[in-house]
Amino acid sequence: MRVCIAPFLATLLLPVCLSLGVQRPELRGVWVHGTQLKTPAEADAVVAKIDRAHLNAAFVLVWYWGGQAYFQSVLCPMGDGVPPGHDPLAYMVQQCHQRGIQVHAWFVNGSYGAPEVRNVLDQHPDWAVQDGSGTLWYDFSKPEVRRFESDLMIECLRKYDVDGIHFDYIRYGPHQCYCDYCQQTFARRYGFAPLAQEYRTAFPAGVSVTGNPLAKPTTALVLAEFYDGTPAIALNKLGKGTVLLLNWHAENEMPPAVAETVKLTLGIWTTGGGPIHLTTTPANRAEYGNGALETMRVCLTRMGYQPTSIPPENIARMTSDSVLVLPAVYLIPAVTANHVEQFVRRGGRLLIVDGPIKSMQLPAMQRVTGFAAAGRYLNRDDVIKSTGRSPLVPKSKHVMNLWDWKRRMSKWAEFRKLGVTELVRDVYRRAKGLKPNVQVTAAVMNTLESADAAYQQWPLWLREKTIDYVVPMAYTDDPAELSRQIAQWKKVDASLQRIIPGLSIYQDDAGKAVTRDLALIRRQRTVCQQQGAHGNLYFSMQYLSDPLVNVLGTEFYPAEAPVYIPPRQSP
Repeated sequence: MRVCIAPFLATLLLPVCLSLGVQRPELRGVWVHGTQLKTPAEADAVVAKIDRAHLNAAFVLVWYWGGQAYFQSVLCPMGDGVPPGHDPLAYMVQQCHQRGIQVHAWFVNGSYGAPEVRNVLDQHPDWAVQDGSGTLWYDFSKPEVRRFESDLMIECLRKYDVDGIHFDYIRYGPHQCYCDYCQQTFARRYGFAPLAQEYRTAFPAGVSVTGNPLAKPTTALVLAEFYDGTPAIALNKLGKGTVLLLNWHAENEMPPAVAETVKLTLGIWTTGGGPIHLTTTPANRAEYGNGALETMRVCLTRMGYQPTSIPPENIARMTSDSVLVLPAVYLIPAVTANHVEQFVRRGGRLLIVDGPIKSMQLPAMQRVTGFAAAGRYLNRDDVIKSTGRSPLVPKSKHVMNLWDWKRRMSKWAEFRKLGVTELVRDVYRRAKGLKPNVQVTAAVMNTLESADAAYQQWPLWLREKTIDYVVPMAYTDDPAELSRQIAQWKKVDASLQRIIPGLSIYQDDAGKAVTRDLALIRRQRTVCQQQGAHGNLYFSMQYLSDPLVNVLGTEFYPAEAPVYIPPRQSP
């Protein structure tokens, strides 16, 4: 049976344990989704695998999925499919502790985890980031959001004998929020004008843009440009039909002014009651997944529309009163491109979000888009300016300078980081006051640059001692890149006492997630050992195949070991 050494004894007992042949303390953890624990039988199978692999810590996802909990909570409902009388977290704590395995309650704090509002956001719609995109995120800038999540985590800690509570998605996804609270609070604090009224619904509009733009317009009319003149919004007429191009990942970053353009356009296009369909191609799905399509579906749904997905072969049968949406569909075979062209020519309407850059060699796509080529990838803060050529892209009298926007975004980052950090501080303070030995931890971005871009200050949390340790999600498949990332972490914590590498044990195989190559997992764990890491946390349980269990239990961890717990921090 594994032994969980208390933090205050670990340092004193380590020399004695080593002299007696006991394994050095090491975190051997795995992330486990609560959806895998809906019944006792499912949980038993999970615990048996963890035990056979000689892992010593299970990080159990207990809150996500649109505000569902996998523990008994007065704040949120129990997860879908859990039979009455079964408490997944309580059962896991009981079964794991019998085997000396720690249980950490894992919370997804930022991402809402559902495409539609329910459970939490149906009662508090203002708690979501209001950014106009197709993603739902909790807004940490609002005190009531922080208090709710803090209360939820502390409720779990109070009710259950868990060994830790674990933050995840403790950051922002959307870059902007246009709600009155955020804009007015930010304006008072930093002296900028709030983005309200005309500043919100007309151009120019600031945007944190990523995208794969088309270039060299031929027949397309450019309705809006980025600050350097790159086309941002364009309209193309072809036969009896019309094509609107949003020349970046607008499904992820859609300022209200752009949303207004989309709503005005769709309002005209759907006057006759025609349907809105989304599609992608099998090749595009295999290469890039289905995320953009699903995000665009949510975006349109939040605008009040009811889009449906269709396979690309149905385009040839679409009626001319229909609207077709291509969200980030880069790989389009010639036959599908021809069907799209014929659909538009006979009067169809087409909305393209992020251009088909890998299909622009096809004459059909050049004619459909009204562009001749693919442009350069964009990833920057930018300003979209109306060219004044169409009422679909209204031009206001206010001026927005790119440099002023960047200065604003710098202060906006400070504003957002504070909200995230305040939640971490509050939970840590309350948790330690309730159970001083509990471990408060967080899954974090794997580089300092990516953490900063997501408004996540995990180096600060370590310095100010408001987290016990962090787990950078080092999911790269390149061992050399893993070494470079660890070298960067050591600038924050030279001995990796409070940084535990999180490793992926899955990979993409023709669009399907499967267990990662075992040789690669071996190499990456060796890198972590050579760099002096005190263990690993593996993502995730569903990829813990029987061959990998055998590798873990016989090669990596042939003997059981106590869980590594960092030295106690003085306040």
